[in-house]
Amino acid sequence: MNLPRPRRLTILAALLAGAGIAAGAADLPNIGDSAENYLSTTEEQTLGKVFMRNVRQALQVVNDPEVESYIQSLGYRLVASSGTQGRQFTYFVVNDPAINAFAGFGGYIGVNTGLILVTQSEAELAAVIGHETAHVAQRHLARAIEQSARMSAPMTAAIIAAILLGSQTSQGGQIGEAALAATIAGNAQQQINFTRTNEWEADRIGMRFLAGAGFDPHAMPDFFERLQKSSYENLQYSFLYTHPVTTERIADSRNRAEQLPRARDAEANGNYSLIRAKVRVLQDNNPQKSAEYFENTLATAPASEKDALAYGYALSLLALGQDKEALAQLRPLIARDPERIAYQILLAQIQLAGGQTTAALATYERNLGLYPYNLPLTTRYVGALLQADQAKKASATINAYFRQRPPEAELYALQARAAGMLGRSTEMHLALAEHHYQLGETRAAIEQLRIAQRSAPEDDGHLRARIDARMDELQTAWKAERKVSGEEEKKP
Repeated sequence: MNLPRPRRLTILAALLAGAGIAAGAADLPNIGDSAENYLSTTEEQTLGKVFMRNVRQALQVVNDPEVESYIQSLGYRLVASSGTQGRQFTYFVVNDPAINAFAGFGGYIGVNTGLILVTQSEAELAAVIGHETAHVAQRHLARAIEQSARMSAPMTAAIIAAILLGSQTSQGGQIGEAALAATIAGNAQQQINFTRTNEWEADRIGMRFLAGAGFDPHAMPDFFERLQKSSYENLQYSFLYTHPVTTERIADSRNRAEQLPRARDAEANGNYSLIRAKVRVLQDNNPQKSAEYFENTLATAPASEKDALAYGYALSLLALGQDKEALAQLRPLIARDPERIAYQILLAQIQLAGGQTTAALATYERNLGLYPYNLPLTTRYVGALLQADQAKKASATINAYFRQRPPEAELYALQARAAGMLGRSTEMHLALAEHHYQLGETRAAIEQLRIAQRSAPEDDGHLRARIDARMDELQTAWKAERKVSGEEEKKP
C-alpha cells in the first residue's frame, strides 16, 4: 500500500488518533530522521489537538483540579530527568476502571483511574507513565507511520474493519466519530505495543526516566509481574492486552533495573495516597458506596494508610451532604499536617457547604499566600468567589494568574462566567474562545470569536483589532488541523 503523502496522512490521522508522538532528545537513542518524511513534528503537534478533541468526545476526562495537577506534576518530574526538555507533554486522567494507559499525538498521555487504583506505590504509577513517556520520546508512532507505507493486506483489512465498526454506531454524528476515534485509537496503540522492539525500548528508556526522577526502577518489573500473575482473575487488566508482558521481558527489565540506582524517597510529597483516595471517589460516582468502603477499610488499615483513607472518607461524606461528619474526619489530618493543600481545599469546601462563605474565602486566601498561583487553589478560590457573587474579584484573580502562569482551560471557563455575571458580553465570548481552543476545539473557538466580533463596540478599535488578529491565528490553526487530519474542507 503506497499512497501519496497527503492521502497517507489523511488515513493515518484517522487511524492513529490515539497514540503518541514527540521528538526525542539528543541523549536518547538516535532513531534517524526518516520518519520526519511521513509525519513531521509540526504535523504531530497539530494532530495532538485533533486527538484530544476526539478523546474528550469519546472518553470521560477527569477535570478535578487536584487530580489534574498531580498527574501533570508526576509526568513533569519524569520529563525533567528524561532529557526531553523543550518538547510539550500533557498528562491527563480518564475516568475508566479498566487498567490501562496510552500515549497520544503531540505528547498527550492518558492514565485511566483504574490504573491509578491498582498501583501500590507512586513508583509503580510513575513506572507506567515513564513507559508511555518513552514511547513518545522515541517517536514510536512516527516510526510506525513510516512503516505503514508498506502496509500489508491483512493490516489494511483490519483498518477497514475498524472504520466500519466506528461508522455503524447507532447514534451517529459526533458520537459516531468519537467512537470511531476511540476504536481506532485502541487499534493504533495495539500496533505500537505489539512491536517487541518498541515495548522493550520503552521499558529500558522508561526505567532511566524513573531512576533519574528518584524512583526505584524495580517498580516497573514488579508492577508488570504482579499484573501478569493476577490477570487470569481480572478481565479488566487491559494494560496487558495493549502492553503484552512476557516472562522474558520482565526478566530483562529486572536485570536492567539492577544496573540503575534505587530510590532515595519512595513518595516525594505524600500526595499519591491522597490522589488515589480521591480517584476512588470519582470513579465510584456513588458517595454512599465510597463512604462504606473507606469506613470499613479504615477499621483494619495499617497506620501508614489511615490518613489517606480518612481523607477519602471525608470527601465521600461531604458528597453525601454530611459536612459536619466530614469535618470530624478532616480535623485530625489538618492537626498533623496543617499546610497540606489537599486538606485545606477540602476544609474550604466543607466551610462553603456549611454556609460559611467568608471563612472559606479566608481559607483559600491564606493558603494562596503560602502557595501563590497554585492551580488547584486558584481554581477552587475563583469558583468560591463566583459562588459568593464576587465576579470582579474572581476576574482579577484569573488575570493575575495568567500573567504568571500558562493558560488553563478551566480558568478560561471561569473567566467567561465572571464576565457574563458582570455583563461583559465580548469578554465572555473571548474567554470562551480560549477555553475551547485549550481543549482542542478550534472550530468552536472560532465560533465564539465570531460572536465577539459582532458584540465588540464599534468605537473600540483596539479591542476589535485584537479579536481580528486572534481570529486570523485560529483560522490558520483550523486550516492546518483540517489538512493534517483529513477533515472536510469547510469553514466553521
